Parts: sequence; C-alpha cells; structure tokens
Amino acid sequence: MRLPAAGKRGVCQVIAVRRLPRAAGSRLHRGAHFPDFPNNGNGAFTLLELMVSVAISLLLAVLMISLVHGTLILWQRTQQDLTTTAQAKLVLDMVERDLQAAIFRADGGTWLALDIVSDSAGLTTHGWLLAPTRMKPGTAVSLCPLPRAADGSPPVIADARFGLSGVWLRFITSNVETDGSLPVAVSYQLVRRPVSGPVNATTPAAARYTLFRAAVSASNTFAIGNNVTATGYRSASVNPSVSRSAPTLTNPSSTDALATNVVDFGLWLYLRAPGAGGRQRIFPADGDDITHAACEVGSASEGNRFPDAADVMVRILTESGASVLAEMESGRGTMVRPSQYSTDADWWWAIVEAHSRVYTRRIAMNEAAP
Repeated sequence: MRLPAAGKRGVCQVIAVRRLPRAAGSRLHRGAHFPDFPNNGNGAFTLLELMVSVAISLLLAVLMISLVHGTLILWQRTQQDLTTTAQAKLVLDMVERDLQAAIFRADGGTWLALDIVSDSAGLTTHGWLLAPTRMKPGTAVSLCPLPRAADGSPPVIADARFGLSGVWLRFITSNVETDGSLPVAVSYQLVRRPVSGPVNATTPAAARYTLFRAAVSASNTFAIGNNVTATGYRSASVNPSVSRSAPTLTNPSSTDALATNVVDFGLWLYLRAPGAGGRQRIFPADGDDITHAACEVGSASEGNRFPDAADVMVRILTESGASVLAEMESGRGTMVRPSQYSTDADWWWAIVEAHSRVYTRRIAMNEAAP
C-alpha cells in the first residue's frame, strides 16, 4: 500500500507501507486490544512480598492502638487522681477551718463529740439508704480505728477503718455565719444516699457514699444550747432534715453534701503532753474505743478532754471505682464474688482499696500542734 506524503514545494511523495500478514481467520474489529508484551523487569509484587507488607502494617496498627489505649488509661487515671485530690483538699480545708475555730467552755456540756456507728439500725435516722443485699459492711472487718502493724511499727491513721458510718463528728465552732462569728453547731458524717429522689422511695435511685457537713444556724444553736449531744439536735425521721435546722446535726440536708464517693472518714485526737513525741492520743484510746465526748478540761490522763490537735483521714473512691462498687452493691447478678474472697465484706473492701485514695492531715486546734 502506498500513501502520498507532503514534500517540498507541495510535491506529493509516495511512501511505501508494508502490510503485515494476518493469521488466517482472524479479524480486526473496533475496540480490539493487542496483548501486552511480557515484562521481564521487577515492577510487580510477589505474594510473599504482599504478605510481609500486610504483616508489618498490622503490627504497626497494633502498636498504635496499644499506644493510644495506654495514653487514654493514663489520662483517665490522672483525671481521677486530680478529682479525688481536689475533693480531699476541700474536705480537709473545711475540717481544718472549723476545728481551728472550735469553741470549748468547761461548763459540763459536751462541746465536741465523736461516735462510730456500726449498727445499721442506728443509721436510719441519719438518712441512710440501707441496701437489702450488699453495702459497706458493719462487721469487724470495717472497724479498726487503731490498726496494729505486723512489724510492730507505730500505727498510722491511713491504715485505719472507722466502721460502717465512719466518724460522726459534732462540735461548736465560729466563723461560719456570713454576718458574724456567732457560735454554731457543725457536724461531719458519712451517709449512703440515692443520687436523686427521696431515701424512702419504693424504687430508689442508685446510691452513693457522700460526706456531709451540716451547720445549724446561730439562732437554732442558741435555742438548743452548746451541748452537741442534746436531744434537740437529734432526728426522728428517715428523711433528711431541713438545712440549718437543729436535727440536721444528726440527719443532714441533701444540700449539705460536701464530697461524693467518700467511703470512710475518721479522726484521731491528741493532747499536748511531755514526752511521747510531745503529744498523747486520747481517741481512740484503744482498738475498741468508738466514742469520745469532750466536756472537761481535766488532766491529760482523762479521756473526755477537749483535744489540742487532730489527725483527719478521708478515703475517696475514683469515679470508675464508684461505678464498680455501685454495680457490686446493686445485686443484679452482673458481678459474681471471686473465689478468693470468703465473704461479701472482704470483697467490698478489696474493691474499695483497689479503687480509692487515702488523704490525711494533722490539724492544730487553739495553738500550734506538736
């Protein structure tokens, strides 16, 4: 086949094109593709190379997921530690402020009292929601106000356990009222209550352990008197009292909550004394001491002395720990007691100790503590 081609000065030239032979019976049609020539280079991946690359990608993905998961856990723990630390600081600062302004007169009345209530029946008039199944045990496993170290070292309040109720602390203090420093009765106590709704509801809401600080108004304190164990400060109802009323010293108003997820609260009281490190512990006097009533000046040997200093302890659950404990106490069957714990009481404390922080502070009352 010959085709004309343009040349110089418009003269057409003829170019010879050789026709390639075509196989017999073959036919060219529009859209047909010629087969690719074989590639003798290394441009394609082998199956082994693909498997190695996939394995490396999966390994990197697992490492990244582990790194992100570990970072999130560390962040969560840090946030929970910050939350519990902030709550503990609030509690200890408030107790310190009130105790340093505490008032005492040797008139025979009880100006400061501490009680550890381990009988659940005695907590109904404190506004407690008593669980039908599991809750903080009132048995001996929870009552160890003066722990004994196995190696014979001096006991520390951080290792103590203050019964079912923790310490119920009441005393007369000042600097509470906004319009002056009139004496008022103040109480601190641990209460298990629903997060919302009444305590005696047919189907109460989930319960949390909360530390309450209740302050009776100056006028009601003046009417009842400075004896914090007086009948007028008691409550006969299972429902919380009205804020600033006299019975709120026993059954605090729900508006008087100071810190949530508090599962233990306790104090040790001291007198200044020569020797013995400059102080003498007057409460607890021994491992069975669960009450103290400060009504006399007396000598250092008398247990009813008004203290010169106090060690304060508060144990606070993390938020995740509070959720675990609430699920355990619910009795819905979603959690089964592990075989290593012989009783629910041991299991309860194992959960608490694994998910809580303990904070302590020494507080000087009146003058500098030794």
